[in-house]
Amino acid sequence: MNKITVFKLEMDMEEELDFVLLGISSPLRDYRLCHFLNKNTGLRFIYGKESDLDHKGNSKEGPKEEYEYHIIQEKSRNKKPALKHHFAIYRDCDPNYEYEYYLINNRSLEGGILIPEIANFDFFMVIKHFIHEDDLNTLIQQINRINDIIMVKEIVPKILKSKENLIF
Repeated sequence: MNKITVFKLEMDMEEELDFVLLGISSPLRDYRLCHFLNKNTGLRFIYGKESDLDHKGNSKEGPKEEYEYHIIQEKSRNKKPALKHHFAIYRDCDPNYEYEYYLINNRSLEGGILIPEIANFDFFMVIKHFIHEDDLNTLIQQINRINDIIMVKEIVPKILKSKENLIF
């Protein structure tokens, strides 16, 4: 009889949450907010989570929605199929991944909320990799200068119950 070895994989969620999170309240539509962010901060947001082209310029395989949206599958409590929520997302990423900025809508196209415990924020800016505190403060000030911004606040992702929704 063969002996079966079972391996258990444990992930350290702390490592996965290595990013800065800003909550943004604004009545602007996502594309208008990106326009004003690009104009006032020097960031260059473009639509989509990632390019649908690989590093050689060839089309990647897979559904296009996976590159355009941040998709969260709702947990189903009954036998109905789980509903997919599509959250509009924009990116400004260095080709060498020295910096990555993402702007993600807190409401999905289907009406779901990405981070329900802080539903008062309309958008989240996820900043991956290191950002100096002075640069972060300057960015927050620049965002606050946009007329239709109600509030910008840094949020500690570790305290959020729905923090796994921000991992992509």
